[in-house]
Amino acid sequence: MNTESKTAQLITKLIRETSKGNVTWEVKDAPRSLNSETEQSVPLYLQTEYKGKILGIYDLRAKYYTDVDEYSWSESIGFCIVDKLGRVVWESTEQSPALFDLFNTAREQASGIDDILDDLLND
Repeated sequence: MNTESKTAQLITKLIRETSKGNVTWEVKDAPRSLNSETEQSVPLYLQTEYKGKILGIYDLRAKYYTDVDEYSWSESIGFCIVDKLGRVVWESTEQSPALFDLFNTAREQASGIDDILDDLLND
């Protein structure tokens, strides 16, 4: 089985485990290598520890140059494995609906939006 297929299976499993509350994501500062000395920005980075491994999912915004001084921003979702020193040892930006779903599920959980909305709606 290739890495892409295994990654897709892991993402599906993480969606399921996050939805059940068995995996907890938190907002963290992105690893230095995702932002430093690049033409990209990571405005939101979420991290969890799953089976002893540190996993990250993030909003990736990158400059797309159309000319030497003309560019626009593109946006995608990235998924990575980070070592104990905070270095990205593997990453994937292969876009899929499942990766986007995991990002949204993790972001919703990390934000605590359900509790916030319940508090605001409670009379």
